[in-house]
Amino acid sequence: MKLNQIKALIAIAETGSIRAAARKIGLTQPALSKNLQALEEELSVRLVHRTARGVNLTTYGQAILARGRGIAIEFERLREEIEHMRGAQNGTLSIAVSPSPAMLLLPPAMRRFRQAFPSIQVCVRDGVYPNTLQLLREGLVDMSVGAHPPLAKSTLAEFQVETLYENKLVVTCRKGHPRANAKSLTELLDCEWLIHGPTEGPGSLHTPAFRANGIPLPSPLVVSESFISSLSLLENSDALCLLPARLIEHLSLAGRLMALKLKEPMPDWDVSLITRVQSPLTPVAQKMVEIFRRTRPMNFA
Repeated sequence: MKLNQIKALIAIAETGSIRAAARKIGLTQPALSKNLQALEEELSVRLVHRTARGVNLTTYGQAILARGRGIAIEFERLREEIEHMRGAQNGTLSIAVSPSPAMLLLPPAMRRFRQAFPSIQVCVRDGVYPNTLQLLREGLVDMSVGAHPPLAKSTLAEFQVETLYENKLVVTCRKGHPRANAKSLTELLDCEWLIHGPTEGPGSLHTPAFRANGIPLPSPLVVSESFISSLSLLENSDALCLLPARLIEHLSLAGRLMALKLKEPMPDWDVSLITRVQSPLTPVAQKMVEIFRRTRPMNFA
């Protein structure tokens, strides 16, 4: 199995066409087909289905794609690292960031990073737990910064986790909400609730917030994995949502949202920096890690 064969399969998956894939990676169509055929013969399996609408990967092709993307990216990281050792100043860095640190931590961190590496291209991806772990496993990002629950021992064998700052949650609503003066969750049971984030991720915190206080669980009417959509819905309706306190303090300064002052304790997931244990960071990525460690969120005193 060769790197050019893996790149050919990745291009096919991304374009859905042999011709477009060949154009994407700068090969002739016969040359790309030859690479694909050689890989299929080596593995003794079919990797693609050709249809009238294009080309789809088989189950075997999907398995190679899942690991192949990470392999191709690691080769590119290795090439960039060697070039940096020779004095080159270009390259890329990829980060997955959840909404709260994206607004509060990333801007000051990026200012510091730019001073050290003005020519490095930084690719920022939206990401929340548990999707960020998969991005790391596949090698699609160098690091993840976001709210995470305590990870299981089996997961800790894969990832290095370092807490950056505490991340307490609050019940959030628009300014002028009819229940803005509520003091208890019991006063909010008949309100419309919005869950933000995957139900196995941040969205899962909706349930323990009520159960821990022995309060019946209201049924959420909206489940949103889009942060922009969640904010827009909260600002333009009477919906309620659990969101990070630091983020809401930041947004409340603009008069957009507010946190309810309730007597019940709310859950919290600290914001952490996560990298892969078995994959060494490039010097550029290591510099970014050090910058995140030294940077405090913008609304810190």
